[in-house]
Amino acid sequence: MEERIQAVVKPFVRMMKNLTLRLCDVKVTARKDVQTAMGEIVPLLLRFCEQYKHAQPVCFDLMRELIKGATGSPLLEPHVQNLVPPLLVSLSMMENDALQYYQFHISAASEEKGKELEAARISNSRDSESMKLIKQLIPFISKEVADALAPRTRDLLQRGVGANTRVGVCDFWVAVCAERPSSVETGGSVAANMLRSTAGALLDPSREVRSAAASCFASFARRNPPQELTKVVFEKLLRQEQEFRTDDTQRNSYRISLARALWEVCRRCDDSILESELKSAIAAKAFTLRWSTDAEVKTGWEALWGELCPTTVGGVQRYRREICAELADAFAESVSRADKVSAAKAVSGFAAQLEKADQQQRSAEDNAVCSLLASLKAAVQTLPTFDGSGSLVRALADLAAVCYRRKRGEELSVNEDVVGIPLIQSFCSKGPLAERAAVAQAYLEVITATRLWPPLADANKHYSDAARFVDQLQEEVEKEEREPGQTAPKMHRGKGSSPAEELLTSTLDFWATALQQCRREIEDEGDLEPPEGDLVAFTGASLAEFKTGSLTLRLAIIRLWKHVFKHFAQEQLPLSSLSDEHFGRVMWAIQDASWDSRSERLRRPALELAASMAEDGQQAKALLRGIQAEVSQASAETAGAAAARAVPLAEWLERIDSATAEQCSREVLALRSLISSG
Repeated sequence: MEERIQAVVKPFVRMMKNLTLRLCDVKVTARKDVQTAMGEIVPLLLRFCEQYKHAQPVCFDLMRELIKGATGSPLLEPHVQNLVPPLLVSLSMMENDALQYYQFHISAASEEKGKELEAARISNSRDSESMKLIKQLIPFISKEVADALAPRTRDLLQRGVGANTRVGVCDFWVAVCAERPSSVETGGSVAANMLRSTAGALLDPSREVRSAAASCFASFARRNPPQELTKVVFEKLLRQEQEFRTDDTQRNSYRISLARALWEVCRRCDDSILESELKSAIAAKAFTLRWSTDAEVKTGWEALWGELCPTTVGGVQRYRREICAELADAFAESVSRADKVSAAKAVSGFAAQLEKADQQQRSAEDNAVCSLLASLKAAVQTLPTFDGSGSLVRALADLAAVCYRRKRGEELSVNEDVVGIPLIQSFCSKGPLAERAAVAQAYLEVITATRLWPPLADANKHYSDAARFVDQLQEEVEKEEREPGQTAPKMHRGKGSSPAEELLTSTLDFWATALQQCRREIEDEGDLEPPEGDLVAFTGASLAEFKTGSLTLRLAIIRLWKHVFKHFAQEQLPLSSLSDEHFGRVMWAIQDASWDSRSERLRRPALELAASMAEDGQQAKALLRGIQAEVSQASAETAGAAAARAVPLAEWLERIDSATAEQCSREVLALRSLISSG
């Protein structure tokens, strides 16, 4: 402005402001004249706010004073429906234009920082003068005003410019429902139409808008009949995911807001509003998505599941049929592999809960569970191998184990193909190492549950295929070009907790467990014939892995030997297939483990294994013969070609460190008794 205008404008504005307030003050002006003045002044203020930006501060100041002066009287009621929409628009229009520019560039550089800036902008708009004026207008909202405002605010919610405005619409109606509940009639057109419009806002690109819309949706849910709420939730929310079938990011964003909205609904609405059909559908969706790989999605649906079901076991029992249908749809309808992996993890969790709950009824008799098993099996058969496919196979094994678990001597009316064992086994040789290791463990568990044990030769082949694959990978590593003198890194064998060693451990565990199914006398069809050369093959393979294995793998092998030899002693199965030289190498491995300086976690199990063998007459004799064969072989070898050999029993015990000897005093005493008896 020119200086001469600036000099006179301030007293002019002050004069006009005081005159306006005096005309609208019922204390000094007749009520009839006040109504006439407001009819002229309020539209004028709104027009000036829209046309002249420099006039906005004084206009807002005047409106605030007018609203404050009209509190407790109906003077502003005819103008509220005209005041609220422009004020909601001003939440975005009065924001600094530079903020939108910064928002674009910051979001492009960092999505998380962009969300933080957006949250700050929304927080600032909620504390703005416009929002304060809107809150002051809430007491003037009547049923007639709400009816007039509903279509205009719905339009702003759907097509409003700026997230501030859309959040403002949601906050406005939340406040109306809380402070002026009589203005929104239960089951009326306002409640029904706003419920549908708010459901659409849950798909808004802005996280802040989705969050505000969730609270608004819950507020209107309480003001609609149960049938209408069920219809809207199914049509507008639960089935809306199909629009994002190929976009994991948008689908996860929608699920986050959906979880918030449904959580608000379930928290605020009792069973008289939530129909059992709707509650079951929400619970089934919540159980599935609480296993999502997206942390934010998982957190939201975990909270919703906790709101619906105080205990997981009770929730699974109550909503078993709906959960099965939801999981089956995830495998049959979803095109997202991430969704299938999450659903597979949910199936594994579901199977674990069925295992706890199914004490009397077998899950195989439940049609819903059988349908889920069939859908999962079809997905495993049709999908190609990909990172995460092992989770699907693991889920298939877990569910099949629950459905067809049987005890010794109990008949099983289905065969391996129905259970899906050949399909599970085929994935033991597909995909990367980590996937194969997970499937191998699942294969062991389903075989153990169903007792459909393959011949021992198949267990041997199961391990051999895994070992051959690991050898191939190791050869590829060794063939890579390196600097002179640089050794090949330990990526597979010898690296603790590597996928390769986990795979080898699982296959050796399967082989050892199969050997433990051998009985001296066949009791039922689930048992295997007594082994002949199978024990030699198993110990030879495990010895080879022991030599190159890490501490973790060595510990696993020692424990497997303990289980196998203990089983042979209990069943009085002969060890004649193991030669003295072969048994001697086993004793060398046990001695070497008992001296390992890295951890007592290996030393103590080794001594426990040796002591359990010493306590059995047949195995004690084999132990002594094996050590003698090792000592004789060590004497015959030349110094240059000498290999690590077992030492005499007395020397072995002398070399055990004092701490381990004290911890394993009983085991050491059992071994010393062999010296005196020998």
